[in-house]
Amino acid sequence: SMPRIEGRPGASLPPMNFEALESDLRMAHGDEITPEDVMSAAMYPKVFQEFKEFTSNFGPVDCLNTRLFLDGPKIAEEFQVRQKKKA
Repeated sequence: SMPRIEGRPGASLPPMNFEALESDLRMAHGDEITPEDVMSAAMYPKVFQEFKEFTSNFGPVDCLNTRLFLDGPKIAEEFQVRQKKKA
């Protein structure tokens, strides 16, 4: 019972100013905003905000493998984490 959308998805959305979005993100989260961050925030603003809040509280998680990040370690499990060097 919903109307059919013709044409490209998103074509009816207003244009996005990526430079302004990047500026807003830098003001909110500091200067270490990447182009990927800008695109993530544009497509998934709530998820991006939650991720930035999480990493602000718990630090970088990009050095954890997926299972450790999503499930956490098993009881008495030992693992090593190597922090990536900044370029």
